[in-house]
Amino acid sequence: MPRITVLYLWRRVNDLRYAHAFFRSIRRFPAGAEYDFVFAVKGYAIGDRLPHQPDLAALPCLSAKVMHFADDHTPISIYRAVSRACDTEFILVFNSWSRVLAANWLAHYVGVFDRNADCGLVGATGSHEAAWDQPFPNPAIRSNAFLVRTSLFSAFELGDPKTVLDDHLFEAGPNGMTRQVMARGLVPFVVDRFGTAWPPGGWMQSRTFRVGEQGGLLVADNRTSQYACGSPRKRARLIMRAWGNDGVASKSSFPRRAAAWLWWHYPRGPLDMIGDGLAALDQLLRRMTGRPANPGRKVFPN
Repeated sequence: MPRITVLYLWRRVNDLRYAHAFFRSIRRFPAGAEYDFVFAVKGYAIGDRLPHQPDLAALPCLSAKVMHFADDHTPISIYRAVSRACDTEFILVFNSWSRVLAANWLAHYVGVFDRNADCGLVGATGSHEAAWDQPFPNPAIRSNAFLVRTSLFSAFELGDPKTVLDDHLFEAGPNGMTRQVMARGLVPFVVDRFGTAWPPGGWMQSRTFRVGEQGGLLVADNRTSQYACGSPRKRARLIMRAWGNDGVASKSSFPRRAAAWLWWHYPRGPLDMIGDGLAALDQLLRRMTGRPANPGRKVFPN
């Protein structure tokens, strides 16, 4: 029996390319450990055909199942429901933007727990960014890709999350996930693509989030991409938010930033480019003819 349930959250209004990029990444890179897989979908009715069904069937996991949630459920409330429904020791949560970048990704995550008796939480990225009334430094594991014991996740004080703001508070607020872990005398670690575990004081040195070219990053997401594609001025602003005056300015060549932008926005290459071109043409024709604009799929959904 596997020790880990891997959860991937998807929403019907998302652009399909990002789910395809996620599924391709976990097929491409061996996990290094056995796992059960839960595909948590928002906005699909039971019985709807999922466009990702072929991706789901091709996963190298022991079991895979779909769990349906209404579109008004917040991500954190979904994570809690899945955690309570699974019978594995750990749950690894991926959000809609996650993309695995290295082999043995699951072994790296669970290895941090196995090597550190005081480990309470493992994330692919962490930040010291201020949030609400929490001044800098405000260490918080980011909720895009984190591993936690299911028993601990079920015991977290979540309240009754109803909005995305509630989810953000759970990530980095005064009673957020990381603070609840630390209040129990446990340590939140960041794990890099080489399997190295970094405690809060070393998160910046892990080179996983808004440092250099993020060369230690194990799981990418929209925020790591925001930095990778950013201009020198934007990078400097993001570095300051995450690490304060300890952050080191990082410039990147235009070709490198352009390649990062293309990799993120067009994971299926010409297929996605043609789709965007047709969508742009449709919007232009709608403006010319006075028809209502097509809202399209969300680039950054909840």
